[in-house]
Amino acid sequence: MMHCTLIGDHSVLIDFSKSKNALKKIHELSRLLFASKPEWAAEIVPGLDSLVIQLQYPTADTIQTREQAFEDLEKLGNQLERLNSSKTYPAKIHHIQVCYHPDLGLDLLGIAKACKLSLEETINLHKSRLYTVDILGFMPGFAYFSGLDPKLSLPRLASPRPSVPKGSVAIAELQTAIYPRATPGGWNIIGRSPNSLFDIEHNPPGLFMAGDQMQIEEISLDAFQKLDEKNRSKEIIRPLDEDQIKGSIEVLQAGTFSSIQDNPRSGLSHWAVGPGGACDLSSLHLANALVGNPLDAAAIEMTSTGPSLLFHETTCVAWVGAHCDGMVNGQRIPGNRPVWLNKGTILKFSSLNPGFRAVLAIGGGLSLPNILGRVGSHISADIGPKRLEKGDLLLLKNPKAVLNSPFLKSLYKEDALPCFPKWHIRSPFIPTSEITKVHCLAGPHLSLLPAKERELFWSTVWTVSNQSNRMGVRLQSNFKLKKDLPGIPSQAITFGTVQFPPSQEPIVMLAEHQTTGGYPRLAEVIRSDLTKLVQVKPGNKVQLVAIDLEEADRLNAEVLKLQESTINSIETIIQSGGNS
Repeated sequence: MMHCTLIGDHSVLIDFSKSKNALKKIHELSRLLFASKPEWAAEIVPGLDSLVIQLQYPTADTIQTREQAFEDLEKLGNQLERLNSSKTYPAKIHHIQVCYHPDLGLDLLGIAKACKLSLEETINLHKSRLYTVDILGFMPGFAYFSGLDPKLSLPRLASPRPSVPKGSVAIAELQTAIYPRATPGGWNIIGRSPNSLFDIEHNPPGLFMAGDQMQIEEISLDAFQKLDEKNRSKEIIRPLDEDQIKGSIEVLQAGTFSSIQDNPRSGLSHWAVGPGGACDLSSLHLANALVGNPLDAAAIEMTSTGPSLLFHETTCVAWVGAHCDGMVNGQRIPGNRPVWLNKGTILKFSSLNPGFRAVLAIGGGLSLPNILGRVGSHISADIGPKRLEKGDLLLLKNPKAVLNSPFLKSLYKEDALPCFPKWHIRSPFIPTSEITKVHCLAGPHLSLLPAKERELFWSTVWTVSNQSNRMGVRLQSNFKLKKDLPGIPSQAITFGTVQFPPSQEPIVMLAEHQTTGGYPRLAEVIRSDLTKLVQVKPGNKVQLVAIDLEEADRLNAEVLKLQESTINSIETIIQSGGNS
């Protein structure tokens, strides 16, 4: 029987570590889950000896959703046992073309020499095997294949390459892999494939899923070059016409790190596409509510220092999150309320303090292509718009839509711009104390620490490292274990997972986290405290505070109720006329 455990407040881990043929069972259970499509499952991500399901709560009753999930999983477990005692699903086999030529297989000659094989023997040993996708991770579409001939087993490169070409076929230990796009990497490159492994224009975007198999077809260098040229899509950049420029926002200065963000891309983690989205979703939703947008409309996420923007169209905006003032012609403009800006206005932002991130919503939204269900940037996955740079033009979707709001329409004073109401809303969280306390549930590997070190872990005050980014917050302190923790078989991780790498500096996963990881997970930040975490500046202090699930549910419900109440109040004012 499989063993199910709740991890954090919104994930279930199904442990197969003590099962025979664990990977086979994980892959078959994944197929059953994708076929049944339970409404409580937001993400289904296979690991090497586990399967993690991220829960979504269709109603506010989290307990009922969890009970339903465990009940359904028990039924699927019984179905899996019956399946394993009879026939299994046939694996999908992909035929992948690979060119083995020293110009493309950058380590091919070195591999043959290190393995004491001829070039022909090396190629034949690699291409003749049937490979199985164990898991996906690292980047979108990156599959880890088992089945490599032991005669080709080599360690990773001592010094990773700064850039591995797209399509590179590589080996390390007893695995092989194909790089879906150019990226740094430390595997031994044996060849290259012209085939597309991950394409945002396709549905589904990923070629491989866990449990699939791969058969290699060798092709010549000439055939590779022809196929590669044919498969390489060339983006045609068309200049903006005059009307588009008129209805746009021009980036004069980008700020420290500004990007376009909306809600996360959900349901794609099994292709190694992390959710992304705004780090502070609560601020995104509040800012959009203030200008009458759909709550999940794309907006500008500002980090540390905001941008300087030239508005080529009269526009209503709002920014929420960390404290920061806007400046227009030397006039201070307060945040957390709707603000009308005249055509030709330059809006500059001061440093964000206290707090670290704020979200700037534009009335009527931004016009951007939909990619995998969302329009926002996923910087680390190279999906969507890049981070903002000087000279960028952001096209407005429908700036006149703001006038559909009676209140915003009445607020507009053509001869008195910028204009804004006297009232304002509160940001979801702004750090006000020297130490920000972040509530967590114990992680599945916390028990690896001796009792005294567990107590010390929770009592330690951590400093947020300058190395933190949208992928994760790195924490530093004098906390050191007497004995290093072992690594774990790779398993799915989520926003809020606290990993503990060999450096003994915990990393708390943020919006652009990788989908799988092999470091012990000592804690899981509760959902309602993620906003706290993303607002703590590098150099500031954090303490992870252990609570139980009942307390986590209570805190989550309180924060959700307050957020919904605030949004309802805003929408009532915006739609009814309100009071400026």
